[in-house]
Amino acid sequence: MHNIHIPEANLNLYLPADLSECDQQQYIDMCELIFRFHNQEIDYLEFRTHAVYKLLGLKAKESEHDQEEKFANVYVISELIDSFFEEVDGIKTINQYYIHNPIPSFAPGLKKYYGPADSFMDMTFGEYRDALRIFHDFHATGDMQLLVLLTAVFYRKKKAFHFIQKQLASYDGNCRIPYNSALLERHAKNFKYAPIGFIYGFYLLFASFQKYLVDAKLMWGGKEIDLSILFQSDGGSEPEIPGIGMDSIAFTMAESGAFGNIKEVDETNFWQILIKMYDSRRNDLERQKNETNATNQPN
Repeated sequence: MHNIHIPEANLNLYLPADLSECDQQQYIDMCELIFRFHNQEIDYLEFRTHAVYKLLGLKAKESEHDQEEKFANVYVISELIDSFFEEVDGIKTINQYYIHNPIPSFAPGLKKYYGPADSFMDMTFGEYRDALRIFHDFHATGDMQLLVLLTAVFYRKKKAFHFIQKQLASYDGNCRIPYNSALLERHAKNFKYAPIGFIYGFYLLFASFQKYLVDAKLMWGGKEIDLSILFQSDGGSEPEIPGIGMDSIAFTMAESGAFGNIKEVDETNFWQILIKMYDSRRNDLERQKNETNATNQPN
């Protein structure tokens, strides 16, 4: 967080250093500006200027002199917006190191829809499979309707009588109605007129989560688990972004019966499936290591 002191007004302002520090409205506003910048609707200087106005809640004054003075200050402050990006080979890339959900709920119309928990802790494997397929399809086609579908996978209405359900011992902590892939296209119509900052903002969150998964380390059962072994190619150490292999994993899990049939696998919490994948991969690597050691033993 950048601390900005304006002595003339004896004013202290706080400017987020990146998307992870934005509140909900700031996040939506910034994601809209990032979308417009990526689509070359505005140049980088315009992006920075608009970002300062949005993040600090500034408004234009009627006085031309005051406006010129303010713009001079805004221009200086706008240089701090550079911290939202990192530059790789001359290309500006958004700093994405967050997995908390900046938009826990949103009402594109009269109805409110609730998104996933921080770190996607309440995500089912079926949600992830569908979302990942849509995510890759968007990267292949650039079709914005796919981002509406991606949002619709996760943002759903609250369960009926949720205020009662959350008092029960069996409550799973998820306030949303269960995901139904068969109704996705119809449900997506609820977000047809949602602001682009919300739609693109959720896409950026999911993209950030994908980056996190590749080399995530997390505590599970009192032990640190290194998820990077799931995404390393057999021929090297470079991690791979999760892809269509998740579909084959779902069917393999169903065939093993570890979580039931394919429908039950899809309804299982994503992290439970991932831990099972981790155990299988770790055992496979250990077996390969033992086989290699046995082969290298002198006769």
